[in-house]
Amino acid sequence: MSVVRDIRPTGLSDSVTLRDGSAVHLRPLRGDDESALRAFLDGVSPESLRQRFCGATDLSRAATSLVHGCGADDAALIVQAASSAEIVAHAASFRIDAIRAEVAFLVTDSWQGRGLGSLLLSRLAQDAESTGVTTLVADTLPRNRAMIAVFERSGYPVEIHWDAHGVEVEIDLTPIVPALARAA
Repeated sequence: MSVVRDIRPTGLSDSVTLRDGSAVHLRPLRGDDESALRAFLDGVSPESLRQRFCGATDLSRAATSLVHGCGADDAALIVQAASSAEIVAHAASFRIDAIRAEVAFLVTDSWQGRGLGSLLLSRLAQDAESTGVTTLVADTLPRNRAMIAVFERSGYPVEIHWDAHGVEVEIDLTPIVPALARAA
């Protein structure tokens, strides 16, 4: 049973080798992933969970919500280690309106720093662009510098708004047409 639409862009492999040589498998989240997603959440440090959910959360409820709380315009991916069926990352985009979607990511601690956040952002951005979304937004805690750096290095124009409670990131997906191409 598919939970969300299949977001695998044509021509992109689901098997990926990360910058450290690790192999992973990306695929859309499915309705039968709830117990595996709960096991994934159980294996993530309390600090990483706080950064993803911006506070304490009930992990059983979170797993159920992540699997069954997606709407028809939302997209969710999981990443599994190629050597096992273990989930090592989850990412999702939730449609806000016709041109905006919110994105969220969680990578298990032992897999952080290997490029999964960038890979997942790229995949979600490609999907968002194909459905007419021009802006991705994300809310994160100010101390989550690693995720903020992923957004800053994404290759898209990024606006970051800091306040005492958090950081709002806006990622502009509007294609940039080089000046020479416009002049031609």
